[in-house]
Formats: sequence, C-alpha cells, structure tokens
Amino acid sequence: MLSSKKLQSDYPITFVSGNTTLHLCQPPSVEAQQALEQLIKKRKANKLTRASAPLSSGPRPLFAKVQPLDTFKAKVRVTLGKPQRNGRFDWPLEELLNTREAQRRGAPMPALEGYGYTRDRLGLTREYFILTRLLDEHIEGMRWLKHNPDKVVTFILNAFELLGSLSRKNITHMDFWAGNIMIPKKSQKPLQAIDFENCFAEPPPHFSATLGFQLGFFYHREIYKLITEADYDHLVDQYIQALPGVSRKQFDEAYHPSKHEHVGRKERREVFLSGKLITG
Repeated sequence: MLSSKKLQSDYPITFVSGNTTLHLCQPPSVEAQQALEQLIKKRKANKLTRASAPLSSGPRPLFAKVQPLDTFKAKVRVTLGKPQRNGRFDWPLEELLNTREAQRRGAPMPALEGYGYTRDRLGLTREYFILTRLLDEHIEGMRWLKHNPDKVVTFILNAFELLGSLSRKNITHMDFWAGNIMIPKKSQKPLQAIDFENCFAEPPPHFSATLGFQLGFFYHREIYKLITEADYDHLVDQYIQALPGVSRKQFDEAYHPSKHEHVGRKERREVFLSGKLITG
C-alpha cells in the first residue's frame, strides 16, 4: 500500500482547482498558478489523452505529464494506492515513485516538483499529474541529433555514460532512448535522463541480459538511422569490455534481437525480472 501521508509530507503545498488536487514542494509562482489552471481547464476537454507540456516561464518553470486512467480497476487501485497482483503499481504511480527515488539517490534528472490527480464524480482518480522542473536550458536528444547528425558517436558515448551513471545509483531505466535524454544547450554539463515510468529502483537480477536489452533498444529507437549497425556494435563492444561481470552470452541473447524487434513496455519488465526477452 502506498502511503499518501508520506508523499504529502514531502510535497506539503496543496493547489486545488475544481476536481484537481496538486501537491507541490514549494508554493507556485503567479505564472505557474495561471499555467496550472489553464492546463487543468484544457484537460476537461481531453480526458482520454496523455499530455506532456511545459507550463510557465516564471522563476521555477515546470513541466507537466498527465496520464488518464482508462479502466475502473486502475482508478480504484490508484485512488487507494494499492498495487496490482504482480506487486507493481499502475504506470502513473510507478513513474511517481521511481522519479522520487531516483531523485533521492542523486540521479542526473530534472527535480520532481509535485504530483496530483483529478477525481471523477465517484471520487475515483481519473487522471494523474507528475510535475518536474522544466529543463529550459536543455534540448531533447532527438532534436539535438537532427541538428547534429555528424556528432552521433559523441552522443552515443555520452548516452552510455548516462546509462552507467543511472546504473551506479541502482536505477535501471527500461525506456532508455534518445528521446528520453536531455542535453545542455550551451554548457558541457552531463546529460540528464527523463521519463522514469518504466524503471526499477534496484539492481537488475539479470544484469547482462538487462544491459543487452537496454543497448539494443537504444539502437532500435531511432539511432539506427544515423549510424551503421557495425559501427554501433563496435562502440558497444568497447563499452561493455570495460564493465566487470558481463556475461557475453546472456548479453548477446538480449542485445541482438532487441536491436531489430519491438519490445513492449510490459515485456521489458520481464527482461529485468527473468532475463528473458520476449519480442513481437
């Protein structure tokens, strides 16, 4: 059972607009309040769609991610803070808990500024909000690559370092691709990771297979358009040779198929839990 009291103690500022309640770590600026109210108003007309958007340009600009809950059972579980039968929470709560824990461990990521929910007429959670600091001095990885296709090798090597940084914090990101990487526009600071929905805040029980999937998935999601497979394999070989304890057999069994086949988000969890890759 998820303790809502514990969460609210970390985010003590309550912002209410209609049937939506948000819990924030700091009082929102006037600009942020206006942006939040506008977002909530828009959500009334788009109840069934996911949304991600920057909110304001005030002193603490925010980025909001809103996820609707599409089944009655999911609404009940999220409202009560109860996990599914497999012990995991529904995706919005998973993302909130993973993001909070990754921040606590000092992972390279935008700060979690708050969370919240909209209730329906029965008092059940209809949609969930996650609010992070807007990385307004960063650019999303795919956009950066469109402007810098000749620097794809540098991007890949920096992405591998980011993945290693997360791993050293025992954060296993199972949706690690260029679109979930943020690059500083001007400085030489390290990259940052976003979107911790499909993530585990623990070391993988099958490290080699999980790493093989992560690096294969990274190639499959867009990078294959910018580099030959042989050149990417060479970069991967160099990277894993410097890592202790990698079983090449287990790594390859996940790495090679995940470079070319779709792996759903539930199947990615199975890679982490069992070391088995299910594609299709």
